[in-house]
Amino acid sequence: MTIEMLIEKNFAGMKLEKAIKKKYPTIPMSVIFKLLRKGRIRVNFEVAQKGQILQFGDLISFDIEEKYLDQKKVEISKVYEDDNIIVIDKPYGIPSHPDTNNEYSVVNWIEDNYSGNQLPALCHRLDRNTSGLMIIAKNRQVLNEMLKYMSRRAIKKKYLCITKKVDLPKSGVLVHYLKKDSKKSKVYISDLPAEGYSEIVTRYKIIRGKDDLLLVDVEIETGKTHQIRSQLAHVGLCILGDSKYGDWALNKKYNASIQCLCAYYLKFDIGRKGILRYLDGKKIVKDIVEFPIHIENLSKINVYKERGLEL
Repeated sequence: MTIEMLIEKNFAGMKLEKAIKKKYPTIPMSVIFKLLRKGRIRVNFEVAQKGQILQFGDLISFDIEEKYLDQKKVEISKVYEDDNIIVIDKPYGIPSHPDTNNEYSVVNWIEDNYSGNQLPALCHRLDRNTSGLMIIAKNRQVLNEMLKYMSRRAIKKKYLCITKKVDLPKSGVLVHYLKKDSKKSKVYISDLPAEGYSEIVTRYKIIRGKDDLLLVDVEIETGKTHQIRSQLAHVGLCILGDSKYGDWALNKKYNASIQCLCAYYLKFDIGRKGILRYLDGKKIVKDIVEFPIHIENLSKINVYKERGLEL
């Protein structure tokens, strides 16, 4: 689809990429920059440059796929923000990064809400249908430091989930080995070390039960793709609504199509050095967890009132 955009007075003096974004907010900034790099955006029939200042009466033209004009924006709330980081509450159904379906993502939200030469960047990701807390770094230095802390397991992450009821100890530490199959977008779990498998460690605590379901508190010590979903399923604690690793009959019984898994807790045990030292000891908690299912006493959890949760 060919777009032609005539610059009016309210756009005069604006940078080219910002003007396009303002006029067509559903086009990701990453796509605009890609078109600029490839010389596919023209101003007055000449190849445009990144940062080019527009004049009244300029004519911008470029070709773009229609899917970028139909993208539905989603509201994402901020739980915490300072000069270095943002913590958001990602809803269910929103991918962390843009994908081939061109659905609105957390990265698109960043582009819509922040500007500058260096946009904030995700420090980690959550699966599309996992909700909850995500950390975003405001610059490269902060990102590198945050990734260092995560590799040292200095940032505690806890999740709440609804699972199938099975006979397991009330709490425990799960140690298994995980292999990722990128082509199938799936992971496999082994009880023993094997070639291509990485060790994964997950702590769990059963908070309470209801009929054939459990409310389970989970803390991950490693952060591999689909770790919680696959590892819990491996020991029988299939997460309700998980179509990939879950229990088909259980999902059908409760008409659950989105996994009941939420990242609700972060704690920074990072020490008193570095630019983020002021965060040492800080806890960020999502106080209300709402699962995408209607089950009495399980759909909505008040974290501070739930006995058994250690905050």
